[in-house]
Amino acid sequence: MTLMERTKSMWVLGRGGFLGTALVHEAERGGYSVFSQRSIPWNSPSQRENVLKATAQEFSDFARDTKPTIVWAAGSEGVAVSNSHVASERDSFTDFSYVLSQRDTLFGATLVVVSSAGGVFSGSSKPPFSCNSPVRAISEYGRNKIAIEDLALSELNLKYKVHIARITNLYGPWPGPRQGLINRLCTAAATREALQVYVPLDTVRDYIYVSDAARLLLLEIDPVMNQGASASISLIGSGENSSIGTVINTVAHVSHRKIPITVAQVDATQLQPRDLRMQPSWIERKISFEPSTLAHGVKKLFDSLVTVPRWN
Repeated sequence: MTLMERTKSMWVLGRGGFLGTALVHEAERGGYSVFSQRSIPWNSPSQRENVLKATAQEFSDFARDTKPTIVWAAGSEGVAVSNSHVASERDSFTDFSYVLSQRDTLFGATLVVVSSAGGVFSGSSKPPFSCNSPVRAISEYGRNKIAIEDLALSELNLKYKVHIARITNLYGPWPGPRQGLINRLCTAAATREALQVYVPLDTVRDYIYVSDAARLLLLEIDPVMNQGASASISLIGSGENSSIGTVINTVAHVSHRKIPITVAQVDATQLQPRDLRMQPSWIERKISFEPSTLAHGVKKLFDSLVTVPRWN
């Protein structure tokens, strides 16, 4: 892509993560010029802010004469992480927010804050949940996701086009550690190993294939780039709400392998609500999008594991 062809630029914080990797790939396919940032020392508060300042300046130069989008996709992966890890994520975003509030050459850019639908609605009542549902969390993970959302809206909304993207349960090929129930189930099927499940089998979730989530996020923020400085929210999911039992049966059917499953109770079990049905915003907004069905997505993931094993 030549400089003359560049119209949209993107900085993805967390570009090496599960969603971040998929988002970089889909953004490049969608015509974005994606910024290659330096490594940020997230676990070193004394260095983190200085590196973020320098990187924001570099992105500002990189994004000149384009429509810039900044995506916060860094952070913890689930409710079972330690409270110190979650607090570190909140502290990191606080530093990031301060840096952006001072970088006037980026004012007016689109700022996307990736959040967790399951985390922020974990204590909410009356599912299915939508963008308009009140948030309430029962875990420290969810409470800190809400705190990050609130910080973005209170500190940055007058300077950036803030978009909160609440994403449901991700699954799909990934060269890093196993994440999420479907990835763990498909890995167990591929390796013929037994698996422990830590929630009841009637627990319901919305699962979305990771590249679908990345593609849908780009579709949701496309109109945001052309609007005024007003906050917006999307709920990104497949719209197919499935019980754990259904997921297990789907993996077994696709893989033609029976997976030995045991249900166990752990401390994190009480932080997992039974019913987290979702109403993704793309359906109400009539966005032209066709997500992978659970069966199709599971087949793609399982085939990738059998063909090219990738798990650490």
